[in-house]
Amino acid sequence: MPAISDQDMNAYLAEQSRLHMSEFNTMSALSEIFSYVGKYSEEILGPLDHDDQCGKQKLAYKLEQVITLMSLDS
Repeated sequence: MPAISDQDMNAYLAEQSRLHMSEFNTMSALSEIFSYVGKYSEEILGPLDHDDQCGKQKLAYKLEQVITLMSLDS
């Protein structure tokens, strides 16, 4: 296949993005978020534990519950 210029590739990707703008795969997005949280859980939970506002809302505890529930499902 002939090489495609960066400008042509950018135009193609912009058009594809526009065509599929109304499509959103919620399960895929949640899977990606969970993958990220699993990979960086210590980096996320640490600051949540030490922030006063997060502590009042028990965000670290709630996130740990989500991680546990998602781990049981996989």
